[in-house]
Amino acid sequence: MTTVTFSIITACLNAQAFVAEAIESVVAQEVPSVEHVIVDGGSTDETLEILKRYPDLKVISEPDNGMYDAINKGIKIARGEWIGLLNADDLYPQGSLKQALDAIMQNPNLQAVNGGYSVFEDEGHGRKIVRSSPSINAEEFWFRIVRGPTTPNTWFIRRSTFEHYGLFDHRYRYAADREMMMRLALSGIRPLSLPGENYLFRQHEGSATFSLQDSRNPRRGQIRMEVAREALNIQEEYLVKISIPPEMRKELVPDHSLSAYKLAVTALYHRKWGLFLDAIKRGCRYDRLWPLLFLVLVAKRIQKGFGLHA
Repeated sequence: MTTVTFSIITACLNAQAFVAEAIESVVAQEVPSVEHVIVDGGSTDETLEILKRYPDLKVISEPDNGMYDAINKGIKIARGEWIGLLNADDLYPQGSLKQALDAIMQNPNLQAVNGGYSVFEDEGHGRKIVRSSPSINAEEFWFRIVRGPTTPNTWFIRRSTFEHYGLFDHRYRYAADREMMMRLALSGIRPLSLPGENYLFRQHEGSATFSLQDSRNPRRGQIRMEVAREALNIQEEYLVKISIPPEMRKELVPDHSLSAYKLAVTALYHRKWGLFLDAIKRGCRYDRLWPLLFLVLVAKRIQKGFGLHA
């Protein structure tokens, strides 16, 4: 029987509050031949001291060009047949890798597996589940890849797939994972969907993705605008392709309109007039009725007290 190995890649920077728990969640997995690669961007807190407690880790610590550049470095030195991505503030639940391993051993031609996830908050000495989502099924495949929670952290992908189709495009600081999933989907990669959850996202104030701060906060507003701009760039990159399937285009057009709205309304709130005008121009590019959509959505936000959640 061929031994299936996993390489878990964790990019981190000043992650002293959570990284030990992330590492322990990998250590607790009941599968053989797991390596954990930590790519540190040059932490100045106690992160590197914490990493020294775990001699089996493979650690790189040097400046990088963002999270996805760090992840690419990890993939390049990974020895495992399968790649998993674990954020420094997140966790693998018990049995996550075992479930994936069992599915892989029964389906040797797989290129990817995907599981469900939960988002949690720390609460005292325990955790509170905020929301959950199942793995991706065939009926909602293009929606999840283009618009919904594609969450690459819940995937395990064969290393040869990255070698064949390329690594993350680190021009995108926030949305490189979305672009990667769209690229793999267009290449015909379809994951085997696993039951239950195989990943736990931690919601906290420092998270770029899962934070309770809304976009009226200047920092969160800036992040929201950068995410929306990256989304628009990726969407437009694929919308100009003639060969994309109609199912994908059907999801891309409304998602492009929504990204333009998010950029416009956040730029308007923070008085970034150049970005606001650019969002209007881009919103109308693929949807002639976009100005009406913008007004309708703004009216709904006003009714809710103009909360701009990222």
